[in-house]
Amino acid sequence: MKKVPPFLLGEEELIINKQQIMAKKTIAALKEYFRAGKRPTESQFSDLIDSYVHMDAFNPNAYLPLSGGKMSGVLSLGNTSTTWISRDLSDVSVNSNFSRYFTKLIGSNGDVDSFGYYGAVTNTGSVTMNWGFIGGIAYNGKNAIRWTPDQRVAIGGSAAVIPTTGYALDVIGNAYVRGDVTFAGGLNTYQGSLQVQHLNVNKLRADSANTILSAGSNSGTSGIFLRPAGDTVTTNQVIVNANGTQYVDNYNVLFGSQTTTGSSVFHTNVSGVNTPGYGIWMAHNLQFNGTDFIQPRASLNSWAFTVNNHKGFSFNRANNSTTNGSAVSLIELVKISGTGVISTLNNGSSDQWNAAYGWGNHAGKYVPINHATPVSALPYQNDMLAVPVGTYVAAVSSGSPNLPFTQAGGLISFGNTAVSTRLLGARDNSDNLWFQSGDGKGAWRQLASRDWVITQLASASRAKMSSAEVSSAPVGETNMPTKKEYEIDSASYLELNDETEFITVTGNQLSDMICNITEVYSQQDIKIINLSTSSLIKLQIKGSSAVVVEPMKYMNIYITENVKVINLGQFAVEVLA
Repeated sequence: MKKVPPFLLGEEELIINKQQIMAKKTIAALKEYFRAGKRPTESQFSDLIDSYVHMDAFNPNAYLPLSGGKMSGVLSLGNTSTTWISRDLSDVSVNSNFSRYFTKLIGSNGDVDSFGYYGAVTNTGSVTMNWGFIGGIAYNGKNAIRWTPDQRVAIGGSAAVIPTTGYALDVIGNAYVRGDVTFAGGLNTYQGSLQVQHLNVNKLRADSANTILSAGSNSGTSGIFLRPAGDTVTTNQVIVNANGTQYVDNYNVLFGSQTTTGSSVFHTNVSGVNTPGYGIWMAHNLQFNGTDFIQPRASLNSWAFTVNNHKGFSFNRANNSTTNGSAVSLIELVKISGTGVISTLNNGSSDQWNAAYGWGNHAGKYVPINHATPVSALPYQNDMLAVPVGTYVAAVSSGSPNLPFTQAGGLISFGNTAVSTRLLGARDNSDNLWFQSGDGKGAWRQLASRDWVITQLASASRAKMSSAEVSSAPVGETNMPTKKEYEIDSASYLELNDETEFITVTGNQLSDMICNITEVYSQQDIKIINLSTSSLIKLQIKGSSAVVVEPMKYMNIYITENVKVINLGQFAVEVLA
């Protein structure tokens, strides 16, 4: 294109042409204008001048110095700027650690605060950052905030402390929150105990072994309140305080110290009349471990009451054992069956009491045999079944000569006060029958021994009578049974007190059964047959456990002449029809 001389151009054309000719040039282009042997033109000199800032037009406050100096203006990147402030370590050529400050607050008293990074750099400029920090005067001092490249943050970290691995936030020191704290996950402790407290009083504390919910003090009015219906609703709440200590193990709710005055409430789930059964128990000095009853304090008896599917209403006792925490067996003292019958260990049942009550009013017709002062006479002036003639007294006496018993209160006497005739019998557990008559000063005479009487009675029951004797004998005597059979009914309990020579007891109940022989008699043959395929018959002698008859077996026992109970063995039952 042919150039037009400037003097031939118009004003507007001249301005446009100058803008095209004079422009900022790179350093390399400017150097080309001034190489050896070249003669720079006017326009090239113009390019040189236009490519640099003139001192008259330079404002030092508009630029950051490359080294040193102070900036008095505002550093602004603009609201649409995509640039950033950076520290370039890519050209480092030595392996080293580094600490770099982006900002530092300095006063006349020295460094006050800083913000920067701490890490390492290789000789190729590859950077590893250990942490960045805000606050504190140095990277390795105590910093207000410290963070790692994986966005873990620590508040109050000192020296080389960095945020704990696995936690986004690590607060070193106490935290004070003015509003609610909401958790989307669990509340945990990294070490030590978890404590939730109010004004330095622990309310909730948990460690690897225990969780403790505590009240503010040990006063009776301070406690732990469990309120199922809400914090302000006291209906149906459970309170645990100093006036009512309780704690719970695997099976029991326990009250008080278990080796001093401990009581408990527990549930059992082992079927059977003579086992715990299915029921709730209220006990003193007794617990349940899932199988056995446990006695916490071995120096005391245990007592327990149950409302029970297998045992009904049952009152029980366990004798004191020898070792704290021993397993013990319960003795049932009283039970109430589903039909309302009360059975006791030693004093019969309510059926027997009702029968005795039906005999009529016996008030004043019997004389007590136990007296605190046995030498004193107790006047007896009421009616007797056969009223003696004259005035009579009944007394428990121990003052007579030649007393045949070693303990006081062993003799019962009924005598005319004028004649002093006396009839006397043996005290309990004595084998002898004694008699004395007269004025009470004569010697006692032994009439017979118990064994002798039993032998004579047994001999009499076996005596053979002649045809004439049989024909003249009373009908009642000819029909005296020598064999009897008893059956254990649905109550699963039978008390046997019978002098019959041959006795058979059968049982076939779904639950375990008891046959209690309350009195034994000389030369008896007793057979116990268990027809149940699953339940046991437990034989007791005078309330004490003797032996167990297995399902579908029978047992023979024999009572000797001197009243010894002999077990002749168990045998299988074979049902023929």
